[in-house]
Amino acid sequence: MRFSMRLLLASVFAGLSLMSLPGLAETPAFKEGEQYKLVRDVQKPIDPKRILVEEAFWYGCQHCFHFDPKIEAWRKTRAADVDFARLPSSLGHPEGVLHQKAYFTAQSLNIGDKIHTPLFDAIHVKHDTSLFTQGGIATLFYRQAAISEEVFNGTFTGFAVDNQVRRTDALLRAYGIASVPAIVVGGKYTTNASLAGDFDKMIKVTDFLIEKVRQERKK
Repeated sequence: MRFSMRLLLASVFAGLSLMSLPGLAETPAFKEGEQYKLVRDVQKPIDPKRILVEEAFWYGCQHCFHFDPKIEAWRKTRAADVDFARLPSSLGHPEGVLHQKAYFTAQSLNIGDKIHTPLFDAIHVKHDTSLFTQGGIATLFYRQAAISEEVFNGTFTGFAVDNQVRRTDALLRAYGIASVPAIVVGGKYTTNASLAGDFDKMIKVTDFLIEKVRQERKK
């Protein structure tokens, strides 16, 4: 009995020692094909030392509205080597194109923080249907950031904003993003609430993928 107990304890301690050795792979918390997947066409990073996290969303999407506070909180605490960008999607809706232009108009005028949350709130809290028209969006810009109708319309219908919409649509197609909200990490991996399980797990999978990309680039 004593001999058997010593063997049992020895095997336990040996197992603990192996688990503590660096370099030994542990079972990953998330698995490719389950909580995340590869994008359709992997994009090369502009700067291999930086990890880009992109959120595909639509202002008219109720799920995106509920996810926004979570990604906003995450954005403020992200690691120093992580960049964040939004990819407004139209999901094929004409009003979605207006919202894409609204996003890039705000970015062009450097008032993104003044417009982003109020636009979401106006649609989903106040149920303001005018936000599905160019005129209604122009009114919001004036109310939130004192942007005149002339400046708004000139930017909204300009070449720069139109070009950004086209580039974003092309990137979303390359990634294979067909639903929102969705996250793309390092131009390589993507996850969403259906894959991850819920919005909180979606954030956890995002952090997991950031570290995964970080380690892959070291090889």
